[in-house]
Amino acid sequence: MLGPLRTLISVLFVGALVWCSFTIKLGDRTFAEHADRISQTREARDLIAGTRARIQPILEEVKHRLLGEYVEAPTFAVEASPPATPSPTARPVGARLAGGASPRSADIPAATTRGPSTAESPRLPGTRRREPSLPAAHIAR
Repeated sequence: MLGPLRTLISVLFVGALVWCSFTIKLGDRTFAEHADRISQTREARDLIAGTRARIQPILEEVKHRLLGEYVEAPTFAVEASPPATPSPTARPVGARLAGGASPRSADIPAATTRGPSTAESPRLPGTRRREPSLPAAHIAR
């Protein structure tokens, strides 16, 4: 009961301030006219431009973090390994052995489980556990 009443009083108070700023004269101009003339000065424009330049990078960072586009770079150097090439004896995924049996993960050559996945040799979860690419000493940093 008290919450909506407080909101109504606040809205009425803000409405009264806006009405007064545009109708009641303070000297030869209203408060809104004074604020408008002050905002047109060179000093005010410089202040606004400096504030925008200072706040813009912060707003961009917040936007990227909220939208999920923020990617933090690793803090340690990672050596790039050359992309793996599939071996000529590798069977396509889903291929069946003689008798209709599917190949086990032990039968899949190591070259097909390393490197990025391609259309010709996709890596599927659970086919073979990969060794960590970084030593534990680097991960602890």
